[in-house]
Formats: sequence, C-alpha cells, structure tokens
Amino acid sequence: MKEGYCKRCKKNFRARPKAQIFCSLICSNRFNLNHKRYAKLPKRYSVELAELFGILLGDGSVTKYFTKIHLNLKVEKEYARFVNNLVSTLFQEVSISVTERPERGMIEVQISSKDVSDYLNEIGFDPRERSIPDWIKNSNQFALATVRGLFDTEGTIGFKFYKGKNGNYFYKQLTVTNINPNILSFVESVLLANGFQPTRKSKKNIYISNKEDIDKYIKEIGSSNSKLTKKLKIQKIKQFAYGSGFKRMSRQQRRK
Repeated sequence: MKEGYCKRCKKNFRARPKAQIFCSLICSNRFNLNHKRYAKLPKRYSVELAELFGILLGDGSVTKYFTKIHLNLKVEKEYARFVNNLVSTLFQEVSISVTERPERGMIEVQISSKDVSDYLNEIGFDPRERSIPDWIKNSNQFALATVRGLFDTEGTIGFKFYKGKNGNYFYKQLTVTNINPNILSFVESVLLANGFQPTRKSKKNIYISNKEDIDKYIKEIGSSNSKLTKKLKIQKIKQFAYGSGFKRMSRQQRRK
C-alpha cells in the first residue's frame, strides 16, 4: 500500500487509492473550507454531462457540499476510473477522490465542491424526485447518453439457455432496475422513440431481450462500463450459440 502525505495536517498515512491526498474526510473538508477552490463549471450542455446525469440518477447522491457515486468494488474498478476522468473533464479544479470501501463492497467517487452540488441542482438534479429535466428530454442525443449512464450503473445482463431441434441456443436479457417511476418511464419512452421494443412487466424493471434490440443497443447507445461490454460481446457459451437461426456448433467451432 502506498504511503501518502496529507495535504492539510502534513502527516504520513496509508493511501488506499493512489490519488488520495488527505488522510481523512475531516482533513479534506477542512482544507476545502479554508482554501476554497472554485470549480470551472460547464458553460453548455453536452453528451458527457448528460451521461453523468444518468450515472447520478442510477448510483449517485448530491448533498450540499458533496456529490458521490457508489460503484461495485469487485467488478467496477475500471468503470470508477472512467467516472473519475469524466468528472475531471467536466469540473476542472475541484477535489475528486476515489475511495475503496471493502467493508461495504463499494468504491466511491466523491466530488468535494459546493459549486458542483449547486450546479447540478440548478440543471435539474433533484435528489428526491430524480426527475429528468427538459434539456435532456428535448434532445435525443442527450437522452440516449443519459440512458447509457443509467444502464451502466443500474443495468445487468442475464443469459437464458434453451435446447431446440436444430441446436442449443442462448439469448441475452439486458435489464435496468430502478424503483423510481420517473426514471423507468423516461427510459421506456426513449427506447420506444428510438425503435426498441422494451418490456416492462414490473414496477422496477425494464428489459431488452431480442437479439436485434441488443445489437441495436450496442451500436446506437453503447456502454462505458466494461462489466456490461464484456457480456454484450459474448457470442457463444460452450455448445450454445447466441440468438435464433444458429446451427449447433461443432467441436472445432467451439475451440475457436
């Protein structure tokens, strides 16, 4: 574990993430209150800002002084780096920390800036209602980026296997889960408007199941989270082929 040197109290400490510059949240808070750093805020809406908005809707929280994004420590370390870079690009000259929380199984990206919290509130992020603002709804490009952020944080991919007369097949099911009706209605409307055929059978899930829609999702929306992209690219699992219309694979094909 790397040894760090606290920027505020000037003491050595064990730095968990390499970028950690304070020994504790207390030192981080006091340093930022006494040496206020004014964030360079985005001057216009963008695809990157819309994607961050989707990430926050999925796994984020915005308080008076902090903005946090909570990710899975086991499978989303790479995605945490992406989120860190995204935030650093959007909000320059702010204090950003990436902290592992093994006891909770989480990795936490935190923006320590009241300016950023105020800005996110101003552009429509309501921590309680989590409704989608008009600047996203009125732009298909921004809406798709927001959906990408939501699927990357709240999405999972399942596999369904079946045996047919002509061979063994499997299909993928891309699911986004959220208990907020505003978010689910938004995701459903965006998918329908872009030619997808989503299924909404419960109060908290929306599914994309057929192969054409999965391929369309990869091409038109995509993912920034390797946890999803790796599964989206799978075309065969042992003797099972992805989608309908495939013939059973031979041993030689399975070895490729």
